Amino acid sequence: MYFATQYLAKGETAIVTVDDRDIHVISFPANMDPGAFIQSLLQSGRIQDALPFLEAMVETNKTDAETLYNLGIAYSELGRYEDAVMRLKKAVEIDPNHSNAWVGIGVAYARLNRVKDATDALSKAIHLNPSNGYAHRNLGGLLSMQQNYNDALPLLREAIHYLPDDPQSIYGLAKCLEELGNLAEADGLYLDIVNRFPATQVTEPARQGRTSIAHKNLRSRTASGIRPDVMMYITGALDTFKKVGPKKRQEIAFEIAIKGQSGLDINDPDQKYSLRSLPGKFSGLHLLAIMYTAFQQIDPTADVGADFKTEYKMAMQLDDGKQ
Repeated sequence: MYFATQYLAKGETAIVTVDDRDIHVISFPANMDPGAFIQSLLQSGRIQDALPFLEAMVETNKTDAETLYNLGIAYSELGRYEDAVMRLKKAVEIDPNHSNAWVGIGVAYARLNRVKDATDALSKAIHLNPSNGYAHRNLGGLLSMQQNYNDALPLLREAIHYLPDDPQSIYGLAKCLEELGNLAEADGLYLDIVNRFPATQVTEPARQGRTSIAHKNLRSRTASGIRPDVMMYITGALDTFKKVGPKKRQEIAFEIAIKGQSGLDINDPDQKYSLRSLPGKFSGLHLLAIMYTAFQQIDPTADVGADFKTEYKMAMQLDDGKQ
């Protein structure tokens, strides 16, 4: 009461907890509800800042399932998975129908690599609330990690049904479809992520997924698996690099690499790209072939997102025949 009164006099509300050794005082603006204040910290990503408030509130009310849930999720996000499971299990003891807490348990177990426990918890979450999109997303993702794509697919479809604007759900479905060979639908979902969510954790993987699909499509269009146009582009690049020298070659390669970060459309044959370092207009596939050729000479171990090994080998054989 003493500490609460002292902080109230300063225009603040205090949560005070006492044990055998310590008195803990956590304060926040008096005109703000404690739960709303903590949620504002969590929603802004200030999980570490929210942690002492959550711990204090749990100490003052050990039977509040929602606060235990928030504390468990905070621990999980901070990498304290065992602590997360303990708090989340207390939450579901108090409220057995708390579907989101079961999702949290599943995610924490998955991060601990306890796959069966994670699967059981996420399945329980779906049983309690079949419209819980996060439960579908995480269980589908867990099955995908085990390469069980056929069982993951309906779960991931359900996830984006309930979470149509969640880029992680869309990416999970796209990746699963790609692995199952449904390349057209997967590419459409990857493109949706790139267009609608240009700055998320899955945006770059989505771009890489589109490139991977484009390469698969390139190979499938030729009976032999060899692209004559790519071989021609590589042959031209070899001739160009002989003329301009190593320094200019590196400049060209790095300019294409930077341009490629925004995405090169290698399915469109139109010559719509230009470079400062090289005259002319180029298709996305042409630029990728030039960059591949350059890095084969600069650093053959570099991953440029293309596998033109066969075309490069044949182009080199032709080039040797000229000499």
